[in-house]
Amino acid sequence: MDEYFANVHDWLVKTKELAPEVCDWIGIYYKESYLDENKIESTDLVLGPYIGEETEHVRIPLDRGFCGMALREERTVNVEDVTLDSRHIACSLKTKSELVIPIADKNGVFVAELDIDCNRFRAFTTDLQMMFENSVKTFPFIKV
Repeated sequence: MDEYFANVHDWLVKTKELAPEVCDWIGIYYKESYLDENKIESTDLVLGPYIGEETEHVRIPLDRGFCGMALREERTVNVEDVTLDSRHIACSLKTKSELVIPIADKNGVFVAELDIDCNRFRAFTTDLQMMFENSVKTFPFIKV
């Protein structure tokens, strides 16, 4: 698993390089059942590799926050101002905007997500969102 996470971290570095000015924090959250095959159903998201300040949010309930919303609703969540929404679970108090993109396995089941936080308001334009979504489509580390 260490080699797997090292490869995911390398992918995050490349993804951050697409637009480093908006990636103050970037990481992957996984459904717990995806990482632990003994779990029948996920109730939590578990933090995998990330780049940025340390966070206490290494486990997030799937029914909370924008990260949970992206996987529950199977869609990208782009929040221009997280301070206006009580659903925000901050990895950092500096975060002003957030982009969360769900990641599907080869069968189309959503198992993880890319979470990007920016310390500026309205950081993720439509073009940036599409660029990161296209990067997620190439995420090479999904097991079948």
